[in-house]
Amino acid sequence: MGDDGFGRLGELDVTHGPVETPALFPVVNLIGGTTEKSGGVWRRMRDKLIDKEHLQGIMFQAMSFTDYGVSPNNLNDFWRPKTFHERFNRLDAPIFIDSGGFKLMNSNTFGEAPEKGGVPNEWGLYTDPKSILGLQLDFGADIVATLDYPIPPNLKEEEKVERMNRSIDSAVECLRLLDKPNLLDDEFPINSRAADHLRERQAAGDEPSVYVALHGHDYETVNWYVGNFLDRVDKLDIDSSFQGFAVGSLVPLRDSIDVLVDIVQGAKDAIPEARSDEIGLHVFGVGGKQVGLLSLLGVDTFDCSTHMHTAQYKKYLHPETWTTHKLSDLDQYLGPDRSYPCDLPNCLLCSDGGVSYDRLVKELNTDLSYEQRQRRKENGKNIKSDYYALLARHNFEVYNEELGRVRGAIREGRLLEYVVEFAREHDDIKRGLKQAQLRNKRLKNVLESRGAYDLLPGSTLASDQSKLSKWGAGIDESVGTRQISLKHSPNDFNVSTQSYEPPREKDILLFVPCSQQKPYSRSRTHSILFDKLGSLSEAVHKVTISGMYGPVPEEFEREQPILEYDYVLAKEDTDQIELVTGRVSQYLERYGDQFDEIIGYVTSKTYRRVIEDAFDEYGQGVVFPESPQALQLTEFFRNDNIQELLDYLDDRATSPVDTQ
Repeated sequence: MGDDGFGRLGELDVTHGPVETPALFPVVNLIGGTTEKSGGVWRRMRDKLIDKEHLQGIMFQAMSFTDYGVSPNNLNDFWRPKTFHERFNRLDAPIFIDSGGFKLMNSNTFGEAPEKGGVPNEWGLYTDPKSILGLQLDFGADIVATLDYPIPPNLKEEEKVERMNRSIDSAVECLRLLDKPNLLDDEFPINSRAADHLRERQAAGDEPSVYVALHGHDYETVNWYVGNFLDRVDKLDIDSSFQGFAVGSLVPLRDSIDVLVDIVQGAKDAIPEARSDEIGLHVFGVGGKQVGLLSLLGVDTFDCSTHMHTAQYKKYLHPETWTTHKLSDLDQYLGPDRSYPCDLPNCLLCSDGGVSYDRLVKELNTDLSYEQRQRRKENGKNIKSDYYALLARHNFEVYNEELGRVRGAIREGRLLEYVVEFAREHDDIKRGLKQAQLRNKRLKNVLESRGAYDLLPGSTLASDQSKLSKWGAGIDESVGTRQISLKHSPNDFNVSTQSYEPPREKDILLFVPCSQQKPYSRSRTHSILFDKLGSLSEAVHKVTISGMYGPVPEEFEREQPILEYDYVLAKEDTDQIELVTGRVSQYLERYGDQFDEIIGYVTSKTYRRVIEDAFDEYGQGVVFPESPQALQLTEFFRNDNIQELLDYLDDRATSPVDTQ
């Protein structure tokens, strides 16, 4: 602990460590395709980072390969026989492998294991501790997070409790498997191989460290979770131990610093003081300017992927203001010589020998043909992905430099002073520091004794508390009060079984993909599209394609099963894709002839496949945009793509009426 009594320095004793804490683990997609040479910008970011001395470790999400065209055979025959450290010999940092609980939550493919009544799949992967631990072991994890069952905001209370108990059961089972590797042995060769890996590592004394994934949206829930797990594990007759807790379900709450603080305090306060020095605390998906405050409250390790996501939107993180700027708006912050506002020692973009601002903007706005990209590669020249990776690397260095400053402040015994100065410059950190004092009276007394009256809980915080949600912390009301349920199935709504007829006055049938926000019409995607449609929308009958239910006409958007479900159609869920496509086809067969135009506007790959296949089967319908630059959500908002749809509708509206 620092000399001022706040924060702590530590060391994680792992195979490819040690790791000095506090530490930041950037999310790195080690599997970005079918081979280690695949992966576009993720691969290039990986290659620019993995051999750097200042890299403390990396975070990898065990199920992320499902996003990159990896087949079951490719995963099991190419990726799993070698560990990541064997495959990437430049990588000399520990790998923390998350279980991929969020991926599994929205997938029908990876269900219960066959021995528990589930249906076998080609991957040999299931939502159970044995399967996921086997995958983590084959990848060569230095640190594993136990299989968890994430809790989306506003999940029904009974389902929340059920999922927390399942996560605790899973963590206990993981420790049992590590204690007795023979439990991994079964008729599946993949699991037997994982058991062999584990025995070899245990013989060498380098068993992976275990972090118990935990969830909760308020102090009391997380506190109960930690205490319940500790009681369970203390009663077990096993030698395996765990090194810490990893708090999940935080990404939706990342901008609600009050809630974040409350959750961290709930976890820390549940750990007995006698064990506090031996149990670490990790927070998933948080690793930006909050690290000083959260280190003050006892967090040891962080991870984040924000550096990559902001770069993909051509955004540059200013090292001093912590503001992300579109590259096109960065001019005002450049030096007289057009230099970046960055002097970070490890930044490959902004340092001498990097890439000039004007060159970066030009390259990121230049589209090369496949042949041009290949020629550049053959000549050892950069392509667009390399420039995105340099921008992402810069953003990461801003985060990592801040973590280094925090570590230095703890070492020098002035972490509280550092956080106080930071809070006075950033209102969100100030709000979080005030929230922390509601439960940490010692922190409040120290701040008061130092005369930091502007940072004590007062009128500002009181006004914030008028917005407290039922979770019991200062969460922004924008998170919403809609309850969701993960128990809904396709049988809960099927338009073909409803008493329904499309409105006769509408002559354009428009299919659009569903949104996470419900009702759909209030979502950003739907509202932006219909704002652009303007008066044309008067002729449009909107039918949303739900990944769970198939066609949902706008009249049904507020039905309970539609408002409550939370599911995204994934490309590996082939049975569900077939079901949804079939229901769209049935809808068209029944109602299609009532419309003059049948149109789809969709840019996400899986939903576009559904609409295109249904249109092909029906024999009519056109999908926009016709040739999007990429099949991803960002293309949905591109003005050129929306304009393509508007031009088509305008042409049809002004075409002469066929009177024959």
